[in-house]
Amino acid sequence: MPRTGRDHVHTDKTTVIARYCEGASIKALAAEYGVSDAWMKKQLTTWGLPVRGVREARLLRARANDPITTEQQPPTCPTCDALVAAERHARVAYNHSAATDARVLLRRHMDTDHRPLSP
Repeated sequence: MPRTGRDHVHTDKTTVIARYCEGASIKALAAEYGVSDAWMKKQLTTWGLPVRGVREARLLRARANDPITTEQQPPTCPTCDALVAAERHARVAYNHSAATDARVLLRRHMDTDHRPLSP
């Protein structure tokens, strides 16, 4: 009996999770396994992964394609990290107002007093 796309996703759970964490989009994973975007999103949420936004996905892909190794990259700004985490938490909780507030504060921080930690 041939495996369905959903069975294939369940069988390759660790691969799916790893690829998603490395920056693969839900749409790309769903197309590869022959399932719907909505089902893949629901499955990743069921497995405990936070659904990320477009900005976070772009950052992950940019970091993966960056020729500088992780040891050479300067540490990130703790304020930026906290605001990105707050936005992610608000999105997962479907609190759109708090997510918007976090994005506005992040943009304001980047424009005014953003200072990454020195290595």
